[in-house]
Amino acid sequence: MTYKDLVKKGIPAILIPGILFAGIYGIKSISKINNYYQSEKMFPKSGIVAEVEDGDTFELATGHKVRMIGINAPDRGKEDYEESKGVIEALKNKKVWLEYDRYQDDKYGRILAWVWIGCETDNPKMLPADYMHLSGNESREYVTKNPEGCEKGELLNKRMILNGLAETVNYEKRGRLKYKLD
Repeated sequence: MTYKDLVKKGIPAILIPGILFAGIYGIKSISKINNYYQSEKMFPKSGIVAEVEDGDTFELATGHKVRMIGINAPDRGKEDYEESKGVIEALKNKKVWLEYDRYQDDKYGRILAWVWIGCETDNPKMLPADYMHLSGNESREYVTKNPEGCEKGELLNKRMILNGLAETVNYEKRGRLKYKLD
């Protein structure tokens, strides 16, 4: 079994190195996993920001790389790069909560998530990742309320847009994401 075979089967890129490792060492329970996207080990609900890659990507203390969904911050060397990266740098060693949408990982193996800060409970009730999906590319209307347990919290993705530190990313020919950012 190769990387390409696993991609063709619809297995998320983030899981493939582990599956290949398990295959090499004879671990057979991998085939019993039914829904990779519901695994909290692969897609945690929260975490502590450990390292900052840039203004829209960071790493949790657990080693998970998180890319904020729906936005694109300036790349290194571009105007506002340092300022957008600084927003994430301010979160180092602080807890963030992750909410998933219809697209949960990218081709680089990063988790795609809505990033919440300042939630009042340790376990806010986020909407399920497939909440927006009706059929095909049809979607529900945008979510306008914060998750239960994070009513006083802030959606970092939206803050980045409203402060002019990132641009909205529209996923062409794909279904609508949960939150409208502009």
